[in-house]
Amino acid sequence: SAPRGRHACVDTREPRSITDDRRLQPRRHVREPSHRPSRAQQVDAAEEKPSISRGASREMTARSLRRVQDADLRDKVVLVRVDHNCVKDGVIHDTFRVDQSIATLYNIVERGGRPILMTHVNRPFDKKRKQISCRDEDSVTAVVRYLQHKLGVVFAVPTFRVEPGRGILDVDTSVNWLIEDLKHRRVGGVYLPNTRWFEGEEGLAAADAVAARERFATQLAGLADVFVNDAFGSWQPHVSTFHVAKLLPSYAGLLMQKEVAALSALTEPRRPFLAVIAGSKLDTKMGCVEAIARKADHVMLGGQLYNAYIAAKFGVTIAGVDPLDVEIAKSQLLVPEVERKLVPLSTVIESDALDGCGCVPVAGKCGSGDGDRVRARRLADLKPGETTGYFLDVSAESFRDASVAEVIAGAKTIFVNAVMGFTPAGFHEGTAALDAAIASNVDARKYFGGGDTLQEFKSLSPGLYMTALECPSYYLFTGGGTVLKALELGGATKLPCVEILAAADGEEPSRLEKPKCMALESCDCGPTPA
Repeated sequence: SAPRGRHACVDTREPRSITDDRRLQPRRHVREPSHRPSRAQQVDAAEEKPSISRGASREMTARSLRRVQDADLRDKVVLVRVDHNCVKDGVIHDTFRVDQSIATLYNIVERGGRPILMTHVNRPFDKKRKQISCRDEDSVTAVVRYLQHKLGVVFAVPTFRVEPGRGILDVDTSVNWLIEDLKHRRVGGVYLPNTRWFEGEEGLAAADAVAARERFATQLAGLADVFVNDAFGSWQPHVSTFHVAKLLPSYAGLLMQKEVAALSALTEPRRPFLAVIAGSKLDTKMGCVEAIARKADHVMLGGQLYNAYIAAKFGVTIAGVDPLDVEIAKSQLLVPEVERKLVPLSTVIESDALDGCGCVPVAGKCGSGDGDRVRARRLADLKPGETTGYFLDVSAESFRDASVAEVIAGAKTIFVNAVMGFTPAGFHEGTAALDAAIASNVDARKYFGGGDTLQEFKSLSPGLYMTALECPSYYLFTGGGTVLKALELGGATKLPCVEILAAADGEEPSRLEKPKCMALESCDCGPTPA
């Protein structure tokens, strides 16, 4: 943690809101004169794995993002929005999102910038009570400790007064002490508290939401000279992702650029395009399912989404499936234009209890061989009007069906935002079988996204996961929900938090001078023009 006394920096004077401090008002956004980019810098950032399609490339050229690598950061304080929302009960469960943001942090520091980081953690706002709870379990402490261990530098965390039920009302002037330490390199960075602890971030607990958001945006902008958004996984237009970008010169971080480019490969995919989607509620995912069905050649459902479809298709009542989801499935999944794209998975795993049999089922049977509480059920054997137990997984046998195997093997683009079974109760076989089947298609470009999706991929197929981190045919998104939302809207640039980072029509982004070594034929500093 930060040195004793330095992370709190309590001002002995009466704390004031930053909006009352003229020294910390937002900087006026003055654009640097643009000039024609050099040969090497006309080439966009090196194509990240996997490469994007020609159509996607045209889209990104038409509305290119203002990039952090083109910003003048020397001696500038840089406010960086990251997506480090990977903490549960005060512990980091997967460091993937944090690790993916390190390149942007290095780029900022290496070019003279001084970073102030911020992220949201979980959902501290209680919708029923309409109050914000600032609990230690939702703090950024675990992330800060990990970064300090990973990078070997000190990150200071300011402490602000919390108003019970309302959260943090203001970024007060006590943070000035930390910013002075930051500028003089006595600390490696500043990490603000959980952005959702601030009343103004979402405005949900505020009497005047608009005023609270404007106040928080002004206070955040007063901290820095430049804003960088690297939080692809945080697509909601909150103050820390959207409103502050209106008040400072704003750029896309390296991770944001990489994710947007990869997403473009899904909006203009190589065909056939297979999408695999799962979830716990159909009513919250139906918009995404419809949008993806329009885009994809084949759609495979898992979890409660597939259970709702089964109940609607076969006229059965499945334990744990919301009747509302069944009605939605009848009216929107059984329509010809959607149903003809659905890939039927013929066998599911039925259980008498939601927690299964207390062991890990094998081939649709109780792993301990004790009783018949867990069993495989073929959908062809279901009878209309039947009431079944819980369908907690898809059998591995389903992926060996000739029709399913043909769809997977023939796909050129595959997107997975799915955990097929109820893994907390040990129902793993469907997800593991899906991962293995997809991996067998060596020609397809494979895109995985979503915290749960990646966590189960890493847990159930660790060898494949490690391969996917480096294999050019795989891409792992940090935000599966963002991908679904972007596909629903029609592209990454339709997301407000991305759109605001796009260069205006006719605007030519400023470019930094290229390295002199790039004049040499042997130079390997950057991508080679096509």
